[in-house]
Amino acid sequence: MKNDVIRSWEKNAKEWINVIENNQIESRKHTNNAIVQELSRLPASKLLDVGCGEGWLTRSITAMDKEAIGIDAIADLLENARKKGPENYYQISYEEVIAGTSIPEAPFDTAVFNFCLYQKDGLTELLSNIKQMISADGHVVIQTLHPFFLLRQDLTYKSQWIQDSWKGLPGNFIDGHPWYARTFNDWMNVFNSCKMTILNMKEVVNTNGYPISVIFILNCV
Repeated sequence: MKNDVIRSWEKNAKEWINVIENNQIESRKHTNNAIVQELSRLPASKLLDVGCGEGWLTRSITAMDKEAIGIDAIADLLENARKKGPENYYQISYEEVIAGTSIPEAPFDTAVFNFCLYQKDGLTELLSNIKQMISADGHVVIQTLHPFFLLRQDLTYKSQWIQDSWKGLPGNFIDGHPWYARTFNDWMNVFNSCKMTILNMKEVVNTNGYPISVIFILNCV
């Protein structure tokens, strides 16, 4: 049975591709550069792009002369990704990873989640299972919206559900799915549950000096 996230992305995949190809999301000028820079600094030669979408980051990893493999649950996004580069892509959902599905071509030196962690429940299991596919001295890298987002939306500073994933984005998106926003403290609790430690953390700011995302670089040891 498909969950709300997959149903929403299936309905909006083509619109998302159009928005990305036309560089319509202003914040990505900062967040894209930030994640690429952090990945380029890691001593990793084989990376897994989890929730790779249309594959822009997977291709950026290849451009670093590193090997990149992408996984995603949405067929239309993967079809687009395969047309644009030589990387290998596999259709695998988070639910399948949590259930124990192995990812082809494992092990990897690093797994990256770039703005693709929406769930409240199951996150510890997802990260723990991905961790099993990472080499002993490898890393997990997560970029997500900065918790300051909650305050900018005049919300109480606590982890909570946000109802429309597409709200505020350009494009003609429909049927947005809910996503779970976490405070820094609750992110720490997740990492502790997975027995991963923070090697580094980068706060990404926009041209106005507001924090827009945070990048966690985690040791898998």
